Amino acid sequence: MALSKSATGSKEQRKRAPGKSPAATSAPETPQGMSPAAIIALPGVIGAQLADQVAIMQQVMLDIRSARSITRSQVATLENAMKAANRIAMHSQQISRLAGGRLRQSHERLALHTIVHDVLNGMSTQFKVGGFEVSHRLKPVDVIVDPGLLLSLVQTAVDWASTQGQRLQVRLDIKNWPAHAELALKASAHVAGAGVSTEERIADDLDWQLLLQIAATMGVTVDRTLAADHTMLTIEFPRTVRQLEGLTAADMHEPSQGNSTAFLTEGKPLAGHRVLAVVMDAGIIGELRAVCESMGLIMDTCSNSASAVRFCELDKPHLIIIEERLRDHEFEELRQDLIRTDMNFPVVEVVRAPNVLEMSNWMGDSVSRISRESLRGQLPSFLVMELAKVS
Repeated sequence: MALSKSATGSKEQRKRAPGKSPAATSAPETPQGMSPAAIIALPGVIGAQLADQVAIMQQVMLDIRSARSITRSQVATLENAMKAANRIAMHSQQISRLAGGRLRQSHERLALHTIVHDVLNGMSTQFKVGGFEVSHRLKPVDVIVDPGLLLSLVQTAVDWASTQGQRLQVRLDIKNWPAHAELALKASAHVAGAGVSTEERIADDLDWQLLLQIAATMGVTVDRTLAADHTMLTIEFPRTVRQLEGLTAADMHEPSQGNSTAFLTEGKPLAGHRVLAVVMDAGIIGELRAVCESMGLIMDTCSNSASAVRFCELDKPHLIIIEERLRDHEFEELRQDLIRTDMNFPVVEVVRAPNVLEMSNWMGDSVSRISRESLRGQLPSFLVMELAKVS
């Protein structure tokens, strides 16, 4: 018998009461998307997951001291543990930011099927190395949500599902009633009985808590079902374009009264932010300028790292976009200087390789990377999420 657990899935969790009494108004607020019990348990979850990685690193260091040498496998183990610890720190910060309501949202019409497809393509190398078998059936459907949060939601959902089994089946469809877009991810083991136990799979780790928090911030519904042979994750999008047919542009900018997350009425919530493009390719400059103008961003350009250094000395931008071939040692020194004063300073690298879609973490030690071919479709999502770090 399947074990079903709903996260922001029950009506009690999703709906906001139409009115509040004075007592209710003065009551302390809890972060959306997490139950009081989950909030209390969260520090323990973070500590336990960090402790596991620290223990691995400590053991490797003991082995190195004992042997007075280090092997490639030990280096790889240390690197993996450090990445895992950094991921925990990143997710902790993301949960804190989302729960604190510090992210400004815009609501835009987005092709959900394209974003899901791009995320899966971007993780193809990771899937191949991990021995995953991934299949998908994606029905074209548009939704009205925040671009950056949608991308983060899909990435986190795929990350969490991949911990539940090595065979992933991804389906995107529209429910008959209500006519909402529904993204379903089914994870199972390659061989029957070879997967992790139900007790192990049901652990509410940081991936799951982050998924809940993003979903609550966006006003979408997340459910999971754990059976003996598979795990099913479903995400339902109330603001599906099919439901909004016939509405005027003004209607679409009205806040949703029945949703736990009020959408901002600002058409360009990031207008006025300054972007520095370190780019030589005229075609890329044109595409970047078109995207920035559509979002109300102010874009300046430099043709090399030396010019970028001089520009930042006079007027530090909010974000830097750099062409892959121009990212040299001088630019890396500039980035490190910027990170020392602002650990969340965002950088987006434009690469020529196809199907690249990588979001940076929230700890300042990596950059976002996006294919040139994806600039028009995906760059706005990157800019929204990256600029949220410095908002």
